[in-house]
Amino acid sequence: MTIPKIREPLSQKDIIYFILTDRFFKGSQQELHTEPDRNLSSRTDNQYHGGNLAGIQQKIPYLVNLGITALWITPVYLSIGSFLEDDGYHGYWALDFEKVDPRLAANGSNRSSLAHLAHELHQNGIKLILDMVVNHTGYHTPYYREHSKLPSDWFKPLEEWNLFGLPKLNHELVDVRDYFVNNIIEWIEDACIDGIRMDTVPHVDHEFWYYFKSYVRGKYRNVFFLGEDLNFEEDEIARYQREHDFDSLFDFPLQKNIIEVLIQNERYKQTDNMGMTAIASPRLGIPEIREGVLDADTKYNNANRLVTLVDNHDLDKRIMTWALIETSGDRLAAARLVNYALTFQFTVRGIPQIYYGTEIGMEGEKVHGGDAAIRRSMEWYKIDPSKNEPFDEFQIEKKIYNHLQKLISLRKENEALCYGYQFTIYSDYNYFAFIREFRGNTLIIALNNNFEPGSFYAEVGKNSNIPSRIKKNLETQKVLLNLLKKDDMTYYADGLIKFELSGKTAAIYRLK
Repeated sequence: MTIPKIREPLSQKDIIYFILTDRFFKGSQQELHTEPDRNLSSRTDNQYHGGNLAGIQQKIPYLVNLGITALWITPVYLSIGSFLEDDGYHGYWALDFEKVDPRLAANGSNRSSLAHLAHELHQNGIKLILDMVVNHTGYHTPYYREHSKLPSDWFKPLEEWNLFGLPKLNHELVDVRDYFVNNIIEWIEDACIDGIRMDTVPHVDHEFWYYFKSYVRGKYRNVFFLGEDLNFEEDEIARYQREHDFDSLFDFPLQKNIIEVLIQNERYKQTDNMGMTAIASPRLGIPEIREGVLDADTKYNNANRLVTLVDNHDLDKRIMTWALIETSGDRLAAARLVNYALTFQFTVRGIPQIYYGTEIGMEGEKVHGGDAAIRRSMEWYKIDPSKNEPFDEFQIEKKIYNHLQKLISLRKENEALCYGYQFTIYSDYNYFAFIREFRGNTLIIALNNNFEPGSFYAEVGKNSNIPSRIKKNLETQKVLLNLLKKDDMTYYADGLIKFELSGKTAAIYRLK
């Protein structure tokens, strides 16, 4: 089959929404399997909850209302099902890499249901990113051994099954590489996907990436290639862009700093913590000032294409849970912290990704190493289906949802937030400010990381990193309006901008 002409490729202007399909929505049903008790047994949490592809299609209006432009879904492969006390609800325990799991599709295991979902998403301006696995299969249960098509000699020795004991494929073998690159092309062509999220890339033999970039990437350049290396070191992540032709990687180093600096910073004030300079250094030529995470962007081929995030299905806690810890359970204060972090995520360079439920403050924390508590079913009982937003009675959820919806709208209205230069104009322990600019569209973002109000001046006129064109534009217009707070403004005068901000607040200013 020949793939139809690809729509506009996934790019820096997109907003990615990530769901575990089984935990999102069951088509034609009001809600998934849920329990009112948050302390569900591990057995219940690890069972299938019933979400499916039809459920995603049914909730496209919700995604559209929020402003989502790309949807990443977990693997759709036919799964081994249960192993010990766990179900393979997440899709990462594949039995057959060529079939859709019938639990997810109404028409059995062929790929037409996925292609139909892709078509419906495309009709609503949403791209589809499909999660793929090439490193391992599901556990080799008797059911797997009876039904799997993969030869038993395609696997590494048992002692090398180091990822939760999952059977590891041997991509040093040419037939293994050949099978998986062709399998990926079949999914691209049959399902008409726009992107691939590749699971566990550091565990895959490097020989595979050479085949992949010459065979798959050679023809399907418009299919966005996003890799997952759950690593918090820039050098480790950057090598996949530099060496293996990945369009993007998840920016876990930045995610770590968002939690540790923007959410947790107050508790670390008495330590050797760098505060906001851990995000970006002042760059004043002082040797003892250490590099911030954004200063390391030159290590990547293109840091602007990294996917930014505040939480996901593998990290220890959802961001709302982190915020609740820091605010001693005050949900209103926690919601403000979440919005503060989201404002930074949606204004800094990169492509923002939202984990389902983050927009309504869903909570979750790994328990005894288990993932199920951060993968609970979407809380649809809080969403008014007639408006596709939280009911008025859920004020905390509404506060986060409305703020995120506003941030998405601002990204769509301001190309500077998608494609623009990024210049640090101020950074110290408590404050951080930076410029985003593209073709005259100039925005200035300022953050106060204290819980108390504060003010500071940012020197722009004498900043040698900022082009004269941008300085002239600031000098000509002078007045900067806060896009998040009506009637709030500041001014550019004598090369300086003064910022006055409430505690734990981020402001987005645009030239009047």
